[in-house]
Amino acid sequence: MPMSFQQSASCPCSVSSISVKAKPFARFKCHCSICQKLYKQPYADFVVLNAKHLIIEKPETIEFAKYRLPPALNRGLCSHCHSPLVGFLRLAPFLSLAFVPSERFQDANQLPALQGHIFYHRRLSDAEDEPPKFEGYWHSELAVTKACLKGLMTS
Repeated sequence: MPMSFQQSASCPCSVSSISVKAKPFARFKCHCSICQKLYKQPYADFVVLNAKHLIIEKPETIEFAKYRLPPALNRGLCSHCHSPLVGFLRLAPFLSLAFVPSERFQDANQLPALQGHIFYHRRLSDAEDEPPKFEGYWHSELAVTKACLKGLMTS
């Protein structure tokens, strides 16, 4: 992935922000019940990138929490508006993934194309688009894992 990619992303109230220095390598819509609750929407549209390419501008403005047992995504919400901004998943001591809601970026046109819907069995309504729909926990996890491994090999 070219390192020339540079974008900022922020929460709706603009108190919390991040800088992304490399193009994300995966994009999914997650229909899990955790995302539905946190985003207050039927799904979360997010991108994935190597965490080393992300900088949190003011770390004190983000509160982190895990919403299920490990290994779990450590989700960061703005301490002011309580909107999700970034999540981290540690794969190894030297490797972490970052998950960022697509809608938080200034220019979503530069983000990767949607690769599928995960946890589709939890959907609140049907998606009327072409990307694959992954139902069930393991099918969903496998889809994201495959996309992340492929992306990490090229980033």
